[in-house]
Amino acid sequence: MHNTDQETPNTASLEKKVGAAMVVGAGVSGIQAALDLANSGFKVYLIDKRPAIGGKMAQLDKTFPTNDCSMCILSPKFIECSTNPNITIMTSARIEGIEGEAGNFTVSLVQEPRYVDEALCTGCGTCAEYCPVNILDLYNESLGTVKCIHVPFAQAVPAVSIVDPASCLFTLREICQICKQSCKNKAIDFKQQEERLHVQVGSLILAPGYEPFAPELQSQYGYKRLSNVVTSLEFERMLSASGPNMGELLRSSDHKPPKRIAWIQCVGSRDSTVGNSYCSAVCCMYAIKQLILSKDHHPEIEAAIFHNDIRAYGKGFDRYFERAKNMPGVRFLWSKIHILGEDPETKSVLIRYRVNGNEVKDEAFDLVVLSVGLNSTESSNELAESLCIERNTYGFCESPSFSPIEDLCANTTPTNELPGHLSV
Repeated sequence: MHNTDQETPNTASLEKKVGAAMVVGAGVSGIQAALDLANSGFKVYLIDKRPAIGGKMAQLDKTFPTNDCSMCILSPKFIECSTNPNITIMTSARIEGIEGEAGNFTVSLVQEPRYVDEALCTGCGTCAEYCPVNILDLYNESLGTVKCIHVPFAQAVPAVSIVDPASCLFTLREICQICKQSCKNKAIDFKQQEERLHVQVGSLILAPGYEPFAPELQSQYGYKRLSNVVTSLEFERMLSASGPNMGELLRSSDHKPPKRIAWIQCVGSRDSTVGNSYCSAVCCMYAIKQLILSKDHHPEIEAAIFHNDIRAYGKGFDRYFERAKNMPGVRFLWSKIHILGEDPETKSVLIRYRVNGNEVKDEAFDLVVLSVGLNSTESSNELAESLCIERNTYGFCESPSFSPIEDLCANTTPTNELPGHLSV
């Protein structure tokens, strides 16, 4: 006769499992992972270090090769995440530590204060109208300014204002609370403190994203020194209807439409001098997309892409490349370039390049766009090290060349078994 009160080994092990998951990083991949898990019936904690979800894709104007609006793709996912009862969104948060075993982790989080009560704020923006302090707008790549208290961007989720404590007159010197007085919902709370939270989950998905290469490291391109040399992400905001110029393609130096634009490829990619000999895989295509969008804004624009072989390898990519090549006033030039400087009167950028082996040409362009590569983030490197996740020499998760989603971490699982139940 069997004792039914005694737990079987399988029952005991199941009781230790936690039926919840945490997705670290709320860019488009993290958002989709959270939605897939939630729709499968799991409780999901979606966390991000930024004050709103969306990541880099939220800053893009269009996507290649269809030229679909980036926000038209993302915004419905924002709403799904915010209304799904299985998803808890935790912004301005970072992981401090992880303990436990496979299927039962305790994740320690640090959540920075917004100085605004999320339950009370409606995102109306009245507080921003009264705030006397302007700061650089990070969403617009510092090409414009916003108030010290602001909603991160128009479609942000959560649609809640946040205070920049490094610039706020009250957090610095306690001499201003005009935003608090103007808020009818009494949502602004300068007493908020950093919170430490502990969340139990059975598994984690790491979607830490990337950081654009910093072109200041290659002084030959004149970035930050020449007013009309911009990065590809800055140019993306210049094109966008929600950007600093409200969709008008204008130069930073004189706010006039550029007539001649040059794109320089492989800035921070396929370049051993900066330690990034890998191809970032997207730069050729986003430069082509930006060229096409620029021609949509101003068909008379003359455009040149200086490249080291165009890599258009995805579905529909080559057709997209051919479309750009056949546009009037468009050139694709296989050449390395050297920036000579700028015209002191027009602020046009002077470029020297070699064609046909030995022929050297000098040209002036109204605007130069640096197609920067993608780097792993410092925070993701720290997280990978703490979780014993194997990385390659460039800081990205190690994976087989032809099976990029295969989990190599399972082959190097330490005694605490953490990486075997992490997805990257």
